[in-house]
Amino acid sequence: MDPTPTDSPARSRELEDALAERLGSRREARWILEHGDAAPDLAERRAGGEPLQYVLGRWPFRWIELDVDPRVLIPRPETEQVVEVALAELDRAVARSGRSEAPGGGPVVADLGTGSGAIALSLAVEGGATHRSLEVWGAELSEAALEVAHGNLARLSESHPGAARRVALVRGDWFAALPERLAGRLDLVVCNPPYVSEGEFPLLEPVVRDWEPRRALVAADGAGGVGGTADIESVIGAAPDWLSARGVLVVEIAPHQVAASTGAALRAGFARVDTARDLSGRDRMLVARR
Repeated sequence: MDPTPTDSPARSRELEDALAERLGSRREARWILEHGDAAPDLAERRAGGEPLQYVLGRWPFRWIELDVDPRVLIPRPETEQVVEVALAELDRAVARSGRSEAPGGGPVVADLGTGSGAIALSLAVEGGATHRSLEVWGAELSEAALEVAHGNLARLSESHPGAARRVALVRGDWFAALPERLAGRLDLVVCNPPYVSEGEFPLLEPVVRDWEPRRALVAADGAGGVGGTADIESVIGAAPDWLSARGVLVVEIAPHQVAASTGAALRAGFARVDTARDLSGRDRMLVARR
């Protein structure tokens, strides 16, 4: 089948029907056919099981659009909700701290394990609309993923130059990537760490298991033996040294990891620990306040 569109509406409809039947989705067929001469190759890739987001190479995330490929996780609605919660917590943290909004005195945010830059760039755009002196740091250990984030930051500089100037991307493992001068100054830390256990990984859908970066998905068991919580516990344990006196930590977790993550936060000395739910009503975020 040659799915390349033609000038004939009838022929275009035939191609769309055929591709929709092959892929099992008319919406996907339409998106692919919009790519003109590249559509046949894209259709083959999608039919072969490659995630649509990688096939198209670009995907919306809240108010921005991101380049995505197998070097980074696919942006998901659950993580969009993490940004929603993080923005609300940023407002509360700034209100409690009384931090100046003057240049150099505005709130400071860190996104650990930034991947494509989805969270960091969204916070810069949306949080920066309220907090003009907002400073956003995106930390990432994977050099390949950081290349994608830099590309997305460059794209953001074209559409939202003011927001792009608020963002600094650095390479390193969690807090170790950040300059030491930020210790004790962060108003908000956000993290979407790996939290799939080794035992869960083979059970993931093939479109996830066979395509997305394994290191960004899978974590070792935590100290308490709960699967996939090692990185969560690492971030929680180090966070108090980096957060300001009124700082907040928001971490994406799996629903069954709530008890283990809450326990880790209380042991780390957080005064208040809550959870927030995703759009499906599942506990998806740990919210820990100093």
